Amino acid sequence: MKILAIETSCDDTCAAVLENDRVLSSVISSQIDLHSRWGGVVPEIAKRAHEERIGAVIAEALHKTHPLIPSLEKGGEENFFNRYMSQIEVIAVTKGPGLAVALGVGIETAKKLAIKYNKKLVAVNHIEGHLMSNFIKNSKGKPDREIVFPALNLTASGGHTKIILVNKSTPSPSPLRGSKDFDKEGNSINMQYIVAGETLDDAAGEALDKAAKLLGMGYPGGPVIERLAALNAVNSKDWLKLPRPLKNQDNFDYSFSGLKTSFYYQIRDWPKEKVNKNLYNLAASFQEAVLDTLVMKFRKAAEYYQPKTLLATGGVMANMALRKKLRKMARELGLPIFMPVKKEWNTDNAAMIGVAGYYKAIRGEFVEEIEKLDREARLEL
Repeated sequence: MKILAIETSCDDTCAAVLENDRVLSSVISSQIDLHSRWGGVVPEIAKRAHEERIGAVIAEALHKTHPLIPSLEKGGEENFFNRYMSQIEVIAVTKGPGLAVALGVGIETAKKLAIKYNKKLVAVNHIEGHLMSNFIKNSKGKPDREIVFPALNLTASGGHTKIILVNKSTPSPSPLRGSKDFDKEGNSINMQYIVAGETLDDAAGEALDKAAKLLGMGYPGGPVIERLAALNAVNSKDWLKLPRPLKNQDNFDYSFSGLKTSFYYQIRDWPKEKVNKNLYNLAASFQEAVLDTLVMKFRKAAEYYQPKTLLATGGVMANMALRKKLRKMARELGLPIFMPVKKEWNTDNAAMIGVAGYYKAIRGEFVEEIEKLDREARLEL
């Protein structure tokens, strides 16, 4: 099954082509340069950039599957899309959650392509896409991971922080061919999700961005905080005393707004010279508080649900200090842990949407009335 996947939930314009769950091409056009001067994503700027770039991004993703064929032939753009879209069976698009105006660009583009070229369409939840990023394979089928269920997944990004219990329906001894719960080999494909915990306010990546802004750094803040924290003095991760929100609460939820507020009040009266002098220690202290909180709640959920596998996804997973903490936690619990093998599969990308779309397609979960697929961000997980 050849799948064209489209992702425009925030500030990256993405397209990918997959053969089942194998990625043949993936293109990501970042808008960081457009939003950095404003210290965060500006919705109308994001929408305009998506509109300007999406056609070229899709064309590049399609062309990369057959790079020896000229990208534009005598028939021009129309002939190019006719040739390549004839090979596509399903279009997968992010339906939300995210910025409604940004999502709308991807949704409308997917609808037009599906109608014009008579393709089936699947609408994918963005968070499910992140969760499925651990199932992405390259064109040769690697990595071939054996993920045993139930699995507990932590997704941490700029817009979302959730702990989700993932399971599959139990295969019957002789599953019916064609059943939406099983693939042609009889393997269960019916994913089941339970949200165990989530942020009550800011997401983890959002908190890191806001801390970087308080320190006068650029956007996105997470990578900046990570680089500064790596330069901190020895044993200074708790140089500034910061809370671990909801630490003693009997739940698996997160809260980062109070952490950001505590950070602000402690340094708000400092002269710029003092902030700059202690920049590395401040960054290390804030990052440590965020990462400690993420791991602490994830561990508590793992001890409660007793999963057989741990999964970690989302843009914050590009942080090497967090990956190290999660691996240490997994060793202590005696559990395998999987994280996306490529950095670009942690952040927003269309490959993850394509994999989630593949599983939806083989379950037959297609959009029945394509014209009525709306632009609004939704949250089903």
